[in-house]
Amino acid sequence: MKIVLALILFLSTHVQAQRSVGRESFMVNVKPALNSILNDFYQMIELFPEFPKNMTGILKELDSLTIDKEALKASCPRTINTTCASTVNSLRGKLSKIKVMSLNLLGQGSMSKSLYISNLSGHRLLTEFDSELEEVKGQLDNSSFFLAGGVKNKKETFYIIKELDELNTLLSIAVVEFVPYNYKEDFRHFFFNFVHPVQQQISKNNNFEFLNRNINSLNFSINLLNQTLTKKKKTPEGMGPFLATIHNRWNSLIRYYF
Repeated sequence: MKIVLALILFLSTHVQAQRSVGRESFMVNVKPALNSILNDFYQMIELFPEFPKNMTGILKELDSLTIDKEALKASCPRTINTTCASTVNSLRGKLSKIKVMSLNLLGQGSMSKSLYISNLSGHRLLTEFDSELEEVKGQLDNSSFFLAGGVKNKKETFYIIKELDELNTLLSIAVVEFVPYNYKEDFRHFFFNFVHPVQQQISKNNNFEFLNRNINSLNFSINLLNQTLTKKKKTPEGMGPFLATIHNRWNSLIRYYF
């Protein structure tokens, strides 16, 4: 039976997409399903006993920075100047909100009481995230002050964008560190091979071509998680309905590609 299941999984994840989906169909039929899958995943991962409940909210707020980062690169490709003053202030406002959420998250943190969960590295990453957040927010505050005073600002846009991207990377890595050891690699693989890239691509210019190019590998990742958590390992408590819903949403979505 295990050999048969493995063969089915292999075949189902190595079928090439038969057709590409255009932007209109992507926006109407595909993107809503992807957003629902991401929401289901975040609700599901929060079921782990010691997973920080506010972390996924911060991830979603970081995702909202994408539009401002693109605007910043377009209006001030080299250095921060008055052309992008409104974007700088928009980023400052969003980072201020994230800072409050980050401090609340750190205040609620505690070491795991379970022998099967080691979240020390997760807490270290959250502390590093908060420190980096404070630094980039301070740089934007200074830039805004200089712009308001008519003082020439030499801060390079590249470094601001780089530090904003690093915030997302730090928190994304931290997510997996709060997953129990016996499920950590399963969720690490799915997060970085499905959740993170899909989240980045559908919020950045609604990149419908991303799925046309990567539907095969995404299909593999989502089937692998479902197969592992329902057949190979004990399904984590409360996650069965979420896994079924995610899998059904995906199956209804890929019919546009095959």
